[in-house]
Amino acid sequence: MGKIYLFLDPYLITLYRLVKDPIIGFFLGTFLLATTAVIIGQFSISLAFLVNRRYVEKLNSQLVYWNNLSVDALKKGDKETYKNANNEANQFFGKLFFLSIAYSAASLWPAPFLLGWMQMRFGLIEFPIPFPLPVIGSNVSYTAIFIPFFIIVYLTFQKLQSHLPYFRKIHAILESYENEKAKLKSLTAR
Repeated sequence: MGKIYLFLDPYLITLYRLVKDPIIGFFLGTFLLATTAVIIGQFSISLAFLVNRRYVEKLNSQLVYWNNLSVDALKKGDKETYKNANNEANQFFGKLFFLSIAYSAASLWPAPFLLGWMQMRFGLIEFPIPFPLPVIGSNVSYTAIFIPFFIIVYLTFQKLQSHLPYFRKIHAILESYENEKAKLKSLTAR
C-alpha cells in the first residue's frame, strides 16, 4: 500500500494546500478528502449495482411472485402451499437483504483507504480538545476530523443524489425497485 500512497500523495496533498493557513487548509483538505471518499464509494456501488442489475430485478420479481402466492394461499386456507411459497419468498428476501448490506458496505471502502493515506501524512499530528474526555484524553487525531466530515458528506449526498446527473439515473432505478415492492400483497390488505 505504501507505493500506492506515495503515488497518490502529490495529488491528495493538493487538497490541503488550497489555502495558505495550515489549520484551515487541514480542515478544508480533510472535508474535500471525505467528499472524495463518498463520491468514489457511491460511484463504485453504482457500477456494482449496474453490473448486477438484471440479477436484482430477478430477485425482486421472484420475491413479489412468491410472497403474493403465499398470501393468496393463506387466504384460501391452503397451508401447505402457503408454507412452501412463504419459504421461497423468505429465500428471495434474504438474498436481497444481504445484497443490499453488501452494496452499502462496498460504498465505504474509500474511507479506510484514505484514512491510511492520512495516517502516513498526519499520523503524528494531534488536535487539543477544549474538554478532556476519560476515554479519549485531551487530544484527538485526524480520524476525529475525517469521520464526522465523512458522515456529514455521506448524509448530504444521500439527500442530493436524485438531483445529480449520473446518480439521478441510479436513484430512479432504485425507486423503481421500491415501486415493485409496493406490489407485495399483505395479509392485512382487503
